[in-house]
Amino acid sequence: MASATLRPTPADFSFLAELIPQLVWTTDPSGYHTYFNQRWIDYTGYTLEDSVGDEMWNNLLYSDDRQRASKRWQHSLETGEFYEIEYRFKSKEGDYRWFLGQALPVHDEAGRITKWFGTCTDIHDQKMQELALRKREQDFTTLADTIPQLAWMADEAGSIFWYNQRWFDFTGTTLEQMQGWNWQKVHHPEQVERVTAGFRKAVTEGHDAWEDTFPLRRHDGEYRWFLSRAQPIRNEAGHIVRWCGTNTDVTDQKELQEQLERAYSDLEAKIMFRTLDLERELQQLRQEKGN
Repeated sequence: MASATLRPTPADFSFLAELIPQLVWTTDPSGYHTYFNQRWIDYTGYTLEDSVGDEMWNNLLYSDDRQRASKRWQHSLETGEFYEIEYRFKSKEGDYRWFLGQALPVHDEAGRITKWFGTCTDIHDQKMQELALRKREQDFTTLADTIPQLAWMADEAGSIFWYNQRWFDFTGTTLEQMQGWNWQKVHHPEQVERVTAGFRKAVTEGHDAWEDTFPLRRHDGEYRWFLSRAQPIRNEAGHIVRWCGTNTDVTDQKELQEQLERAYSDLEAKIMFRTLDLERELQQLRQEKGN
């Protein structure tokens, strides 16, 4: 005797729909909502009679999410594509929480859509963490792009994977051109080997800091002098996990220092020559008195 194929019954569906932690709903092929589980009623405060229909659910969404959600749902109804969207749903207390809305079409043997089965999963806590992380990233980017220095980050081996916008504005390069050790391309050919060797040594030996002064080529071909400093970031075990560095333009200070050194050298030379002149004059006076 052949065994009968077991198929889920309406009672099985009702049991599952009430058991899972999501808000559950179904619609007919046109998108008319025909069912909501008890969790929907508990969360929204709407009865089943209040909830059925075409657009009632959209009225519970945060105002900024309504048009986007309605457009995405209409697209799925027209194409039969999987429906997925994040939006904010209003609770019976009046506050809004983030939910992940998803729905799949159910087809008959002929391939026609007979209904849609959907869920709304509470993702509010994860979304708040995501938004907080994004805010921190935005704050970091704002700070990094606002400081007057060229800034960069490298991994534990010294391979640079991030620059701030000022680096790209100054050098006229892209991340693809500069990542890794390709920063050598904008260094002066007479300095690049020395600079590279010094940074490699700091990375290899795990120094607590690295510092050097060298010229970098600007996007117009002019070289300007920079004071470069980098600090290692260590994990709880004390191992270096990345390097954070800055390049500060010191061209004006360097030129001023060179001018002062030249002026000082000129002054020393003048004093020396004047001293020699005075010695000669004094020697002549002594000779004249001796005669």
